[in-house]
Amino acid sequence: MIDIIQNIVQPIIVDLLLTLILAIIAWLMRKLPERWRLDIEARHREALHKALDTGIGLVIDTMQKHPTIAAPDMAIGTVLDYVERSVPDALRRLAPSRAHLEDMARAKLQQQVDAIMGRDRLAEALKRAGAPV
Repeated sequence: MIDIIQNIVQPIIVDLLLTLILAIIAWLMRKLPERWRLDIEARHREALHKALDTGIGLVIDTMQKHPTIAAPDMAIGTVLDYVERSVPDALRRLAPSRAHLEDMARAKLQQQVDAIMGRDRLAEALKRAGAPV
């Protein structure tokens, strides 16, 4: 009697286990490419920011050596030219607008210039707002 029940139940259990294993494999196959895609996007973002930082460094170096040459708009153009040459894959993948890149470059340039000049914009804003600093 037990043999009969075992002969009936065993194929059902095997089928259920195989279905469960296949479901787990399918779930993993769906999640792994998503994870890889996020990792690749993060690497592109990091490369873009490093290129912006390097471009800003080049502009600041030029501004320190030749202050009359480096106007702000020309400086931003130089940074974006460098970024376009150094990380074209990241730009293609992330597809930021030119205006967004200009805003990022301006912010990074302002941050670097403030650091060089020892200016703390947050403290200035707090002081203007009347907060004790």
